[in-house]
Amino acid sequence: MSDRALSALLHGLSGAGKSTLATSAPKPLLYLDVEMASRFLRGRKIKWNPLVEAPPVADGTWDICVVSLDEFAKAQKAYEYLKSGRHPFKSVVVDSISELQSKAVEQIKGRQQLQTQDWGKLLSVMSFFCRDLRDLAGTDDNIEAVIITAMSRDYDGIVKPYLQGQIASQVPYWFDITGYLYVQQTQDQITGEIKDVRNLLIGNHPNYEAKSRVPGLPTVIENPDITVMLNTIFGEDASQQVVAEAQAVVAAAAQDQTVSVPTGMPEPPSF
Repeated sequence: MSDRALSALLHGLSGAGKSTLATSAPKPLLYLDVEMASRFLRGRKIKWNPLVEAPPVADGTWDICVVSLDEFAKAQKAYEYLKSGRHPFKSVVVDSISELQSKAVEQIKGRQQLQTQDWGKLLSVMSFFCRDLRDLAGTDDNIEAVIITAMSRDYDGIVKPYLQGQIASQVPYWFDITGYLYVQQTQDQITGEIKDVRNLLIGNHPNYEAKSRVPGLPTVIENPDITVMLNTIFGEDASQQVVAEAQAVVAAAAQDQTVSVPTGMPEPPSF
């Protein structure tokens, strides 16, 4: 059982930076690409089809292993490799669970509309898959992060991860962290320049689905990074990260005398 591991569900609007945040998790990273967004990710990538081959060897030539999930069966086969332990990955990302549910619907019913009896099967398939992935963070000594992204939707005044059926109300409680990622504009105190800052809300809020069961993290994390969050929670390499950030700030100030200063605890924007 791993002592350094985190599971998280990240939801937000399109363009908020969910994919970028998810892939800040430790490498080598398995990226289950449902939205076909991997072509926009930075980093050294390799492709893998779990239906026809074993996972690639971590030979130092790649950091992100991409599985294009054009069918739900690929997600299930990838999980089988993860469960067996015969893989090189430190992190697993599903991007996004909202789209993956559509693939599960296709596997159950094709392109036809679900009937009443089909919804129970869909709930079972999706709940088992999500919880099985989550459990890898506690049972696989190599995996440090399991990150699942989702689109956001307003449900009667509360912004929640978008899923169909009963699972929508259950999935936020299955992970260590459920966070709402959003972009807020802040003004540089020196230059007056307006900049976009990404914030991750993980504390309770009356209008946004968010929660955390882990210690050591603020209610709102500015410019979040999964690896930095792991270091903060578990105390590994945290001091080095603080030093690096401090040196970066000093270097920026020496170069152009402009340092962006947070304007206080941000409030998520209206949905």
